[in-house]
Formats: sequence, structure tokens, C-alpha cells
Amino acid sequence: MKIVIATGGSGGHIYPALSLARALKERGHELTFIGSLDRMEKDVVPDAGFKFIGLDIKTTRGGLLQKVKSLISIYSAYRRCLRLLNGQDLVIGFGNYISVPVVLAAKKLKIKTMIHEQNSFVGRANRMLDKKVDLIIVSYEESLKQFKNPNIVVLGNPQSSVALSVKEDRSILRDLGLDLDKKTVLMFLGSLGSESVQKVFLEYFDMLDGNEDYQIVYATGDKHYEAAKDYDSKMIKIVKRVDGAKMMKVSDLLISRAGATTLAEITALGTPSILIPSPYVPNDHQYYNAMALADHDAAIVIKEKDLDARRLKDMIEKTLVDKNKLDSLHNNARALSNDHCLEDIVERIEELWKR
Repeated sequence: MKIVIATGGSGGHIYPALSLARALKERGHELTFIGSLDRMEKDVVPDAGFKFIGLDIKTTRGGLLQKVKSLISIYSAYRRCLRLLNGQDLVIGFGNYISVPVVLAAKKLKIKTMIHEQNSFVGRANRMLDKKVDLIIVSYEESLKQFKNPNIVVLGNPQSSVALSVKEDRSILRDLGLDLDKKTVLMFLGSLGSESVQKVFLEYFDMLDGNEDYQIVYATGDKHYEAAKDYDSKMIKIVKRVDGAKMMKVSDLLISRAGATTLAEITALGTPSILIPSPYVPNDHQYYNAMALADHDAAIVIKEKDLDARRLKDMIEKTLVDKNKLDSLHNNARALSNDHCLEDIVERIEELWKR
């Protein structure tokens, strides 16, 4: 097959799409990505070794003038896609407004189409494309009732299959100067970090006396490293970034946001977690992601507005000493994972092609 994947805007859309692309490439299919000229996909996708075509599409966020500019750019992109997609067999949308003109052009050209929804709360782009595509694949049961298209199936996030392939390597802890026998708390807030939550983290660090029977790895993100680096110690390791899945594999408890990729990794690895959903994302989708786990006792959720250093400290230490709670979080998270996610999605795509 000749397949076009439309994705962009954030890692939560791009990295699952790349994972699927790699699996499809291994099956002998030919992949091309379409995204925005000025978002992260323009660098990430080519760096991953895939052909990339950039479109000049303006974001839909903003005032009336910005929305008008966006609509004009989307229509212009749609017209260009009518030419670009000739000869393609399938178009896959991975969310974000970038996918809308690509999928609509494919529909006009009678090319088969599929969309994937990574979040529990369905994004606006995928809502727009709902009835227009031949197949919808979602990550959570909670998404099913938000679509009207009958051709829909829950298979999960491709990133879960990537996380499952990670091998445990406790030398990561040794390389950081940490104790291999102590319980480890991993804290990260995504690549951009969070100034507001970091403030609470640092207040929490101030409460510690260094004699605790656990240790901490905090990945700040590039922007917030300088403000936190002085807290680096024998017990607390401050780094800019970590390989999330590899570090989660050797951690006893994760404190993080609730992005789609992180939650796919949590369920794949069964990592016990305390989730602090970002309130600054469209449709509050991280909260709904987090609750999709919490409702199955697969994660602990605390809203950012309810977060303070004392509550965080108590929650971490109470959870770490409760083996039954850790085991329950692990087992319930694992129960939500589809360990054959990538294989199942590829199979559905190939079935769609043969219809």
C-alpha cells in the first residue's frame, strides 16, 4: 500500500503515528507524512526517516481574524491535497486540525480513510471527521459513545507496544548515582515541564530531610532546569529529560501529567502513578484521560488546583509503603493495556485496504 499519515502539533499525536508507520513499513508498505510547515513534525518526522510534506496551515486558536485565516489556509491545503493524494491507497489521520484537509481530500478522491484518537475525550478534528471516514480506532472505551460512526473499535495507543518492548535496565539508576535497592519515585511533566507544578515539587523537596527510605528522579524539561538544579543531591536527582518508558520500568511510582503517550506507557508497563492532569489543554482532555484510569483504580488523580506540597508528600509516602496499593495500581493498569495494539491496528488497516 501507499499510505499517507496526517499528524502534527504535539508529540502526543506524532509519536504514536511514527510507531504505527514503523510497523507498517516493516510489512512492506510505503509511508508519507503530511503535517504543518511550522510545527515540530517538520523536524521529528524526517529525523525518523520518513518522507514529509509540509502544508501552510494556520492554527484555529485565537480571535475571529485568526479563525478566518485558519479556514482559508485549511481550504488552500485541501485543494493542494487533492493533487498530492493521487495514487495513494489509504489516508490515516492522527488528530489535530492538520489532519482535516488531508482526510477530506482523500474522501473526495474516494481513497480509503481511517482516524486514530489517542485521548479519552475526542478532539475537535476527529469529531469533524467522524462520519466521513471508513474506520475509527480509539484508545479508550470512553471514546466510543462520542462517535456516531459504526465502524469503530478500541485497540489502544501504538505507543503501548513500544513501551512493552523496553527491557529493564537498573544500571540507569546507578548511572544517576542512585541506590539500586531503594524505592524510586519518577517525576516528570512532559517535555515542556510546568512552572506551577514545579513550584509545588520544590516546596515538597524542601520538606525532605534526606533520611527518607526512597529516592527521586525529577526531569524538569529544558525550560525549568535552572530553577531546580540546586536541589540535586544524593537522594534527589535533577535532570532535564529522561527516556520515559525506560525510567518508568525501574521506578516504583510515577508523578506526571496525563498526556496520551504517558498513559499508554503506564498501562503497558503497569507503573503505579499519581497523575496531575494539565488544566491548560483543549477540552481538559488530560483530566478525562486520567479518569479513564482512575475509574478502574489504575491510577491516583489529583487536580492541579488541589495540589500542595504537604498533600503531595503524604500521598507519595502513603502509597510507597502500601504494597497492596502498589500491586493493585500495577495490575489494574496492566489490565487496561492491549499488548498486541500495533499488530491489531496493522491487521485492521490491511483488512480495510482489501475491502
